[in-house]
Amino acid sequence: MGERRARDDEVARWREHGWVLLEGLVPAQEIDAAVDDLYLQFPRAEEYHADPEGETERRLGRPAPVDEFPWPPDGPGFRHEQHRWIREFPFPGTGALNRLLVHPAIVDFASRALGSADLRLYQAAVSAKYQGLTNYEQPMHTDRNHSWLPAIGTAPWWHVEGFLYLSDVGPSTAPTHLVSVLDSASRSTTTPLVMPDRDPEIYAAERAAAGVRGSYLAYRPDVFHRAVNLTEPGGSRFLLNASYKIAGQDWVGYHTMQSRATSPHWAAFVEGSTPAELALFGFPLPGHPVWSAELLDATQRLYPRLDTAPWRSMLGA
Repeated sequence: MGERRARDDEVARWREHGWVLLEGLVPAQEIDAAVDDLYLQFPRAEEYHADPEGETERRLGRPAPVDEFPWPPDGPGFRHEQHRWIREFPFPGTGALNRLLVHPAIVDFASRALGSADLRLYQAAVSAKYQGLTNYEQPMHTDRNHSWLPAIGTAPWWHVEGFLYLSDVGPSTAPTHLVSVLDSASRSTTTPLVMPDRDPEIYAAERAAAGVRGSYLAYRPDVFHRAVNLTEPGGSRFLLNASYKIAGQDWVGYHTMQSRATSPHWAAFVEGSTPAELALFGFPLPGHPVWSAELLDATQRLYPRLDTAPWRSMLGA
């Protein structure tokens, strides 16, 4: 049996409704192979719940008080603790977790959804949620803080906001709730936030994106969505954020991964990647005018095990 690829109707749903859950896009065994790397970033659920304060201090230090808007304990809000457990690419370990960001099935979907093979990753991070840490419920919102400009019309204005499920996500482990753009067409794309008392019809149209590990949730930047509380006793949820834009969209951004260029985990990733995979991070393809023999020699010294033959073969082409 061949590897799973998004069906045409799934790509069409993303384009027409604004979001789609690609069930089991990445095989569960590939997710399980990255678990050891995942738990280098975060405690397992049983470890965290056995000693929440101690596990937090051992891994994150003692979090300082945060001066923020005082969201009430109940109801929707953007509470600082909702994002306590996040790590940005590259990740330490075997490299299996890093490789999921360039998984061919995910890149294939993003390319077909956006109608371009020339893509860039603009979000690459892994996150964890643990029951009881905070109230994870959020207001319904769009991700306007990912671009200087509103998302209008079709690609190239769209970009793929994406999350790969690293654990099974059920009704009680905080599945993202989303609303089809067909059900929120009356709301302006420049309105980033709606509350349940003002827009009850949007909340009534939300759907939960529950799915097994290996599923990929993709939505457009103009889609209303929200996090909900994690209620399963002793529960946890782990996601890999892998979001893509068309190359040249300098107005879209979030994570600036070049700041980790000196990381040994990045070096190991480079040395195990193809030119097309590296291009997702903005690494120049073979044939790009920036390349010269001198620059390739210097790059080889940075990444001794990188096969530079594809780049050298295109010098002067």
